[in-house]
Amino acid sequence: MGKLSLYNKTFAQLDEYLTALTVYWLFEAFHYKDYPWHETNPALSDFLDNLSEQELQHYQQFPDQLTPFLYPFIKSLRPLTDDLFTVNKLTSITEDLPFWLSTGIKGRKWSQISAFADQVESDLNIIEWCAGKGHLGRLISWQKKLPVLSIEWQQTLCDVGESQAKKQQVQQIFKQADVLKGQADSCINTGSHVISLHACGDLHLHLIKLAKQKKPQQLTISPCCYHLTEQSIYQPCSLLAKKSSLILSKQILKLAVSKQITTGKRQSRLSETEVLWRLAFDECQKYCLQTERYCPLPSFPKKLLTGEFKAFVLWAMHKKSLTFTLPEMLQPFLVLAESRLKKVRRMELISQFFVRPLELWLVYDRVLALQESGYQVKLSTFCASQITPRNLLIEAQL
Repeated sequence: MGKLSLYNKTFAQLDEYLTALTVYWLFEAFHYKDYPWHETNPALSDFLDNLSEQELQHYQQFPDQLTPFLYPFIKSLRPLTDDLFTVNKLTSITEDLPFWLSTGIKGRKWSQISAFADQVESDLNIIEWCAGKGHLGRLISWQKKLPVLSIEWQQTLCDVGESQAKKQQVQQIFKQADVLKGQADSCINTGSHVISLHACGDLHLHLIKLAKQKKPQQLTISPCCYHLTEQSIYQPCSLLAKKSSLILSKQILKLAVSKQITTGKRQSRLSETEVLWRLAFDECQKYCLQTERYCPLPSFPKKLLTGEFKAFVLWAMHKKSLTFTLPEMLQPFLVLAESRLKKVRRMELISQFFVRPLELWLVYDRVLALQESGYQVKLSTFCASQITPRNLLIEAQL
């Protein structure tokens, strides 16, 4: 069976699986006071409600251990280790690199960069798409002795990258350009090998669409942040994905990147407080405005979480242009939020089984689109998920 039919088949199986089980993942937990399946699968709801906080935290860390207990409630659930969710793992070349190449780059980030660079085999001119400071391009230029053009829209990052390239004497130049406005389109040609490590959403999608017109000889892409897109509803890239009945909002797309590297205790506490306060504010505004509509809040400086809850509520009201009289006591809303948070965490316990399947669905959509554009494509993982959960690598060659 050729790669084309193999990837088609895998995508179709993923689509069938995700479509059949939408009730367990295609929802925004913050919008719900009870499980989306509380009527269709009450036994699962009871099972989750009876989990202790200790069990919850354990299964959040080790979801595979929960799988056997879920089979009586979700008979078609596949384990996270199922063949359908497994992709070929590439081996990294162990090479001693000079210490100065990684100067100013954090350990985990450097591990991602060096693992990605190991997979770039080319004697073509390298174009680094959405380069940031150009760490990846600089390493590849040093390793392969190749010229690298690093494209980045922030001039300050271009300046830092150029300074580093001169200091380390590598053949790397920078171009300041907004790729979404087509300002870098002319850089891509048939003699190019375009590389992109974790270009977000529309940034890597634009490159995949551009490849159809400009036909660069090679592409090596690790996608990221699928939800960072101008489209409110996901627009599939490939013909097969366009036939799917799945309708994915930006918020749902966040599920595909919800698996994170474990953070420190302080960061975990702040994250928990943030979720609790968001829910408590929602309870407050619902009570005061007599509405059932969920009120989402934008990102905010984490220092807000170290102050009083009332100050957070006032900030949120100002940010959302809401006017209402605050009750004297805000503690009851925090109590309601605690109850909701327990449900939310248990909903997430189930939806986490669909994080990788959804991400694979999105990445196979990109793979199939490149195949439709005439490329031979290979999908692999380029590093361990402990280094980055966004470890999928698309390699395409004409």
